[in-house]
Amino acid sequence: MDTKRLTSIAGDVAIGIFVPDYVRAIYSALSDSQSDVKAAESKGIPTLEEEARKQQILMEFQAHQARVAQELAIAERISVSSEVEIEEYYDISGKGHAGAKAEKEAVSFGVGGEGRRVTKRIIRFSGWNTSELSEGEAQPDIQLNSPASDGPAG
Repeated sequence: MDTKRLTSIAGDVAIGIFVPDYVRAIYSALSDSQSDVKAAESKGIPTLEEEARKQQILMEFQAHQARVAQELAIAERISVSSEVEIEEYYDISGKGHAGAKAEKEAVSFGVGGEGRRVTKRIIRFSGWNTSELSEGEAQPDIQLNSPASDGPAG
């Protein structure tokens, strides 16, 4: 066996041991999407636009899956915590306007609006509920901060 092949095998083993599955899945998905984009580039603009729409749909689906996975992880941690404190802040605001303008021979109407949603969630976990943990499994306290988001209301 040559050195290059041995190094490749050792690298694959190291990645399997030290890199979490979700990181490998993300890397694989990004690599696959890059390959799809490169293939679509050579086939022209319509194919590239179709690939971009497909990638957008996939990203929205994966973002939804990530939110579900995050909530499941939080629920699991809540189930093994001796104390949980959750603070949630919501600020939903919006404004709108309507107008009309009349001139000699023309009448125009206009309507506009904008909305904003800001949320922040802080979850503090204290201790571990030992009845939910196996023996000898001690864990530190953890605090999760969900970043504030600023996007369209809805």
